[in-house]
Amino acid sequence: MLDLDRRWTRPRPTPAQVRADVVGGVLGALLSVASVEVWSSGTATELRNPLLVHALFALAGLLFAARRAFPLTTLLAESVIFIVVGEHQAQLGVIFTIQIILFVSLYSAWAWSRRPRRLLLTSVVVTVTMFGWLVWQFVRDAPPPAPQVGLLPRYEALIVYSLTINVIYFFGAMAWGHGAWRSARQQAEIVDRIAAERQAQERDRQGAVQAERVRIARDLHDVVAHHVSGIGVQAAGAGRVIDARPELAREALSVIETSSRQAVHQMHELVGLLREDDDRGTRVPQPGLADIAALAAPDDRPSVAFRQVGEPFGVPPTVGVSMFRIAQEAVSNTRRHAGACTAEVVLRFVAATEHQPAAVEVEVIDDGGAGTESPASTGGFGLTGIRERAAMHGGESEIGPRPDGGFRVRVRVPVAT
Repeated sequence: MLDLDRRWTRPRPTPAQVRADVVGGVLGALLSVASVEVWSSGTATELRNPLLVHALFALAGLLFAARRAFPLTTLLAESVIFIVVGEHQAQLGVIFTIQIILFVSLYSAWAWSRRPRRLLLTSVVVTVTMFGWLVWQFVRDAPPPAPQVGLLPRYEALIVYSLTINVIYFFGAMAWGHGAWRSARQQAEIVDRIAAERQAQERDRQGAVQAERVRIARDLHDVVAHHVSGIGVQAAGAGRVIDARPELAREALSVIETSSRQAVHQMHELVGLLREDDDRGTRVPQPGLADIAALAAPDDRPSVAFRQVGEPFGVPPTVGVSMFRIAQEAVSNTRRHAGACTAEVVLRFVAATEHQPAAVEVEVIDDGGAGTESPASTGGFGLTGIRERAAMHGGESEIGPRPDGGFRVRVRVPVAT
């Protein structure tokens, strides 16, 4: 059964297709006129009004040029020409060119029509008219009685044979044309899906680029902020004691030199990762949970202590990097903004229970300082980066002042063990 759902509108023919139809129309007109002469000569049939016959066949061929641009108009015009030719001289209807032209017109209407309702109406009008005209010919031109030779009387057999051939002719052309239309629709759907997939891939690519830019921005911020804040603290201390205690100033300058070298080294690592085209380059291992203890600085101001709670277990490297960067940024904020005297970094390993998975937690707390601004009020990107890192791993973050004074940064990330 034909699927008559034609909600898709086929695009109009391309200029190349129109040019091909024009050439086909010219060739069809020449072939049609030539076929009339060949048929007339071969059957020894004299043409009635040859000029009119040649003109009708030539017009039928020329109309072939509009079969895709104006399929319904072409079908109606070709049907009228076919009936006029048959009424003018019945024998001309058997010439193959006029038969092929009408068949192609039916096919093209169903393959190229962009108006479903008009297509159905036109097809019904043409089919009813053609079969009505065929029946009228049988009634009008009934042959004289003849003896029956086969199973059916001669006249009835001619009617059955002619109607069967025409049913196959008309509905075969329409079915073939509709099949071509469905094939074009499927091809268009494939093209649309490919375009949609390419757009989705482009969106994913842009999203990945944006996510990578955010990640790089976080890493740059964490690295630079950590070392620069330490350099600032040491420089301030050295400036206060350079005259009274020059040995302490020299120690501070040594720490500044070390921090600056570390900052430059880590910046080179990040830039090197960005410049690598593949995985053949040598990459320095990224920091992880084991490196958080190195953030402790008991002799600095504020002094930073480290404490680990719970039995360690393995965590994904990406989680380890993020937790280190979170602790690093929180310690840098404490040095820059809190005016605290002491701070503590706590690394907790939380074992899995019946109701919740295992988790790793980093908490940085300080005792704050009077008359100083909190990290949350400075408008920087550090705390935003901490929240983004926690959300990236499906974790939770708690950032804000402590009830008894000071500031707290706590991040917990679930870990599958």
